[in-house]
Amino acid sequence: VSGSDIVLIAVPVSATESTLKAIRHLVNPGVLFMDVGSTKCDVIEAARRALADRAASFVPCHPIAGKESGGVQHAEATLYEGRQVILTPQPFTNPQLVQKATDVWSALGATVLKMRPHNHDAAFAAVSHLPHLLAFAYFQAIAEQPAARDYLSLAGPGFRDFTRIAAGEPGVWRDILLANKHEVLAQSKRFRTMLDQLEALIEAGDAAALEAALRPISEGRSAWSLPVIPPGRPTAK
Repeated sequence: VSGSDIVLIAVPVSATESTLKAIRHLVNPGVLFMDVGSTKCDVIEAARRALADRAASFVPCHPIAGKESGGVQHAEATLYEGRQVILTPQPFTNPQLVQKATDVWSALGATVLKMRPHNHDAAFAAVSHLPHLLAFAYFQAIAEQPAARDYLSLAGPGFRDFTRIAAGEPGVWRDILLANKHEVLAQSKRFRTMLDQLEALIEAGDAAALEAALRPISEGRSAWSLPVIPPGRPTAK
């Protein structure tokens, strides 16, 4: 990294501090540091400890463009085109480097948004971290059954789509789930409450009530689509 104009670290979030400490002395003052971690509160604190008086050079980033497969063999040149990248700069972050980070992601075809770190972690616990936890748990709940081989041989696109993200790197998801545990557990409790409600209707055999409960869920999902935000100036949330 010596002589670099930009340093972007792509490591499990628990390795943020040690990675930045290991390279800090190799990087010239004023160079932009970025990360791509899925949690931000812990990453920001790790960067402050590691970079100390140079923490203003760190711009926390989270590209919303992950895949379940990792490694350079799965590299994709157009990965960020039409995707969102979240920045969570702090009041002490160098605004010129925030702009530089914005320009880098925009040049890759992404739309840049700004969020507060706590808002980011709460939102992604709901729409990313909990779904991964559920996918891991669901796949294992099937896999550990005596008839798992037969069940899996009959699985179709629904099972494939639901469990796709369970193929994610375990070490990466270990770190994410632990780093954001309070928000993840809060979302898990909300999910359990909803599951309990639906199970109660099934147990009661109440067809009309079950359909009435499922209909707005089905309609809500049908109306939802991935957000499309035209490229332009960063949007704050």
